[in-house]
Amino acid sequence: MIFALNRSLILSALVLLVVAICVGLLSFGYAETPHDLLGWSSKIALLISGIIVLLGIRPILRALHFITFAKYWWFPWLDGEWRAEIRSNWPKVQRMYLAAKGESLKFDALAAPLTDADELVTMASVTIQSSLFEISIEIAPDGTNKVSRTRFVQPRWARPDRPELSYVYAQLDNAVLAPTDTRQHYGAGIVEYIERTGELSGHYWTNRKAQAALNTAETITMRRVAKPSLLARLRHQISLKGLD
Repeated sequence: MIFALNRSLILSALVLLVVAICVGLLSFGYAETPHDLLGWSSKIALLISGIIVLLGIRPILRALHFITFAKYWWFPWLDGEWRAEIRSNWPKVQRMYLAAKGESLKFDALAAPLTDADELVTMASVTIQSSLFEISIEIAPDGTNKVSRTRFVQPRWARPDRPELSYVYAQLDNAVLAPTDTRQHYGAGIVEYIERTGELSGHYWTNRKAQAALNTAETITMRRVAKPSLLARLRHQISLKGLD
């Protein structure tokens, strides 16, 4: 998640940290001259490495993110379970495919009016996990054996634009395949975080069966799954005990 910050800000933070450590050493009498500070260089490097290792532990990073209000100046904390609504142009692609084979009426994708049947809507479960150096996204469409896992995720927040994630993923399908599908394909997407609604929304595209010009694209919207309150969980536990 650190890559949501621009390089100059990262370098400035590192320089500020080193300066703060040096000032502390001088203030408390552990060093009196630049030569003394040079002798501390290995220890300073070890301290910075230790801080980075600690921040690599997700609960510690989450706590720091919370107490420093980092969602306002760094990047929103997106970890957790989400539900995705994925819209695909596959029905439209399929109509062109069948028309080309002569198995349906002629279809001009540019001129023909689109209907609800020309868009496929799929619901999916999404898990997002963040660490100091990476963000991972896993998407599992409902009722299938398909699983999409990201190979690369780049957070970005260039104000006044919204925070956004750019990602590349691989999807594996272990089910029996249709002639128009592939066992594995790659895709990419860009989604923006809409603070007002708490949604991640944007576009994706794939190379699925691209050699036959059957690759797909459309929109994806993710909504966070609300966790039950402590009171609701207690009531649920009490109700379960009552059934015993």
